[in-house]
Amino acid sequence: MEKQILKLPAVKKLEALKAGVLFMNLGPERVELAFSLIKSKIHEVDYVVWIAPNALFSSKVYKKYLEKYSEGIRSKMFFFPIECVSNSDARYLRLCNLVDKHKIFCVVDDSLTIKNMEAGRTRRLLALANKIKYRMILSSLPLTQGLVDLYSQIQFMNSKLLNMTETQFANIYLPYFEDEFKTWKRWSLPEHEEALVRKMRPYIYDADFDFGYKVRDYDVYFDLTPKEIESYTEEKNDFLQKRYQVPFMEVVHTFQHFYTICRSKVEALFDLVSEITLRGEKVIIYVRFLDEIRFFQECGWFEKGRFVVLTGRTNKRKAVRMFEKDVDIMFSSYGVDNLGLNMQICHNVIFFSQTFDYKRKIQMMHNFYRPEQPREINIYNFWVKTGLDEMIRKNLLMKQDVLNNVCNIITKEEALRL
Repeated sequence: MEKQILKLPAVKKLEALKAGVLFMNLGPERVELAFSLIKSKIHEVDYVVWIAPNALFSSKVYKKYLEKYSEGIRSKMFFFPIECVSNSDARYLRLCNLVDKHKIFCVVDDSLTIKNMEAGRTRRLLALANKIKYRMILSSLPLTQGLVDLYSQIQFMNSKLLNMTETQFANIYLPYFEDEFKTWKRWSLPEHEEALVRKMRPYIYDADFDFGYKVRDYDVYFDLTPKEIESYTEEKNDFLQKRYQVPFMEVVHTFQHFYTICRSKVEALFDLVSEITLRGEKVIIYVRFLDEIRFFQECGWFEKGRFVVLTGRTNKRKAVRMFEKDVDIMFSSYGVDNLGLNMQICHNVIFFSQTFDYKRKIQMMHNFYRPEQPREINIYNFWVKTGLDEMIRKNLLMKQDVLNNVCNIITKEEALRL
């Protein structure tokens, strides 16, 4: 009933603004509300273009949503995977022709896929935005890496709303500061976040950040042995010797690789996995490096056939089917468990090695979400007591704080009042 009450005011706003955003969990309500807005304007457009990640289009559940709610207008629907916008010139030219020759209602589902202004897909979509009659973006979350994630989404909805370049946006909303590691970085303050949301409010048609699960976080810390410290120091010095300039992420990747398989962390993993499997539960173990998976495959502790591996080199659907039916342990590299893979049977996640990319952790949580199944998930974060792991931990906390604050601001009653 609430969505029906929302519909008429939202239609009036769409008529006036020509654009909007639904910050709602991936599920039937999000798709249903988007199509209700589309159908309210279907007589004003020639075609509807629906853009989403290929992983979503590959999901049987998602395709059922599209089929159900597009009933009556399917002949006007065009579907484009977001990946083809940048990877396929032919598909992009087809999209350009549609936009140039016809009145279009365009929906971008999972708008976080166009948050990077340097990405080809973002630049190409923004180049077409002003030619599109109606624009709607959908996303479970407004941002993952920081306030800058909102810049391109706002540009797609209305490039005149901010009327500034990305550099100008950064200078206003993301001032520089020096952190405790003597590193200069840009970061937003609560007042910047509130000011930006205030600008966006007219375009926010609905927001729902209740994912329907409870998370229990456990941070576990590990010391390197004296021998491991000595080896780590030697490896670092050898890497930096005669190097005057080294890209930061190359340093992070290399240094983290030196210490990630330390003795105390590996032994703790064995103990924790034993405890989880004795409870009759399943566990997913996330790692940054394929070498880590290779180590666990060869160490002899995990019996062959008792675990499954999910990486960019494996058959994802086969691996997930095995995890669902036959095995209780999955090793996964970050980023391969894209939206659309159902991890409902698992209640335990171990981040064996860490990443700066907060989006990867958020993306993983999407796989656990089902609106009809409230549940509890145990998250175990493994940290090695090094300066680098501490830097990653604090960076992730800062990103989480920005996300939580922006979500709280958006969901205030006045932000949703239409």
